[in-house]
Amino acid sequence: MKKLVLATGSAALLLLTACGGAAAPESSASGEATSSGIELVTAMPAGVGPVDNVNWNLADGEPLSLDQNLSWSGSQNFVGNLMCESLLSTTPEGGLEPGLATDVSYTDATTLVVKLREGVTFWDGSALTADDVVYSIDKARTNEVSQFVGDLAAVASVEATDASTVTIKLSEPNSLIRGALSTGAGAVVSKASAEGNTNFGLPGDTSMSCTGPYMLKEWTAGSKIVVESNPTWWNKGDGKQLTKQITFSFITDPAAAVAGYESGELDGGFLIPASSIRALQASTVGTLGFGDGSAFGAWVPIVNTERSMSNPKLREALAKALDYANIVATETAGAGIPAKAVGVPGSWGYEKAAYQAAWDSLPDRVTDLEAAKKLVAESGVSNPELVIAAWSELPDSVNSALVLQQAANSVGFNATIDKIGFDRAADLYSGAKKEDIDIFATTYLSFICDPLYIYSQIGLEAGSANWGGYSNAKVSELITSALATTDEAERAKITIEIQSLLVADYAWLPTTTYPSPFFISNELSGAIPTGPAHLWSAWAVNLGTAK
Repeated sequence: MKKLVLATGSAALLLLTACGGAAAPESSASGEATSSGIELVTAMPAGVGPVDNVNWNLADGEPLSLDQNLSWSGSQNFVGNLMCESLLSTTPEGGLEPGLATDVSYTDATTLVVKLREGVTFWDGSALTADDVVYSIDKARTNEVSQFVGDLAAVASVEATDASTVTIKLSEPNSLIRGALSTGAGAVVSKASAEGNTNFGLPGDTSMSCTGPYMLKEWTAGSKIVVESNPTWWNKGDGKQLTKQITFSFITDPAAAVAGYESGELDGGFLIPASSIRALQASTVGTLGFGDGSAFGAWVPIVNTERSMSNPKLREALAKALDYANIVATETAGAGIPAKAVGVPGSWGYEKAAYQAAWDSLPDRVTDLEAAKKLVAESGVSNPELVIAAWSELPDSVNSALVLQQAANSVGFNATIDKIGFDRAADLYSGAKKEDIDIFATTYLSFICDPLYIYSQIGLEAGSANWGGYSNAKVSELITSALATTDEAERAKITIEIQSLLVADYAWLPTTTYPSPFFISNELSGAIPTGPAHLWSAWAVNLGTAK
């Protein structure tokens, strides 16, 4: 399965999930308080009145494409998910519910049958058929630049059984496929509009056709994207599509964005950067809230070499040297919490009590310099070398590397920083051995609400997020077993065991989990806060005036 890779080199610089510091007023949203004092908003009251146009900011910039397969940015998701719907959808609680498909069920361990919703049409008026679904899934799984190739790697074939039924055959059991079909991996486009269209989803493409609540009206490259409500949307009902048009801006400068919110030029936005939190906390024209976050920051040790991070005692020493309280305070403005594991509470979509109990039983990540020094001594490596990669173009990445360097050197490492450019970053996210780098930082956001989704990417030798080359035969065995298990209680039991092994191995060194801040004008209500449960949803269908 897939995750969103945020190649920042810094847990502080979140491009899709940012960090914050204040709770939204109880009158504007429902939510629950975290241990850091942040209220995580899971819903907002629906808008009550119509709006001609809403100006919404995409803080991570202009999308490269509106084709779900070709862009990895949050901005692409927030626009694209209003236009191109998926076969299944994720509920705010993390479960799965019907989307364009009324049912997606396993008939055996390697066969799924998809039953399509009747009466659904594309923007151009043509009917949704099984052929469109087959084309869309094949496009997602075979295009070498698709972000969903890994998600759908277990899919052997996709066939139209009849006009409203699709059969998916798997090469091996994989219990995560249904979850994948609730993301862009299951997004459906009109075959007639996309096949042979080299400009599909790009500025100037006028033939793009999907089924969603909003249609592409205009994309002026470098300026704006405008979408308008689809009058024939199959799910249209009272109180939906109150906003007739949404204009997306691409203001990446935090100060300029804050000025836009305060002046009313911008009505709202996701991905609020940490540097804007304090200013927006004091705003009188809008509300700063926090969506449920499943993102976490982590240092990724390169273990498939003969260098320092192949030594488990040195990985543990480094984990104990990290100043977690300082990371939370400085990199998340106090909104985050120290991460106990690479799986986070925001990814629990089922068996939540079992996952919560297992999470509570994990040891807290705390700084223990004396224990770290002892582990370095026990490692048998004198003055172990530690080369830390930092993105030279990103000051926050360099700052995070400096913090790690100081911590490592204080317990006996010989830590240095290698400032690399984005041209070398791809090497860190490949399966190749990294002979000249020992560790780098990343952030990770689960696309679906299942911890196995994360662990299979990190724990399998061929996992698409196993950037450090981690290998543990027992972990691989358990992941394979869990992937073959559709019983949720049994899968949770196995996944919890996987989690404990990854924690004990220090496969990654997680630092902080993050809520997801958003801002919305006091004049509006009904925007769905972002998080794993909402990332692929039509977040604006209930957006309207607050009064």
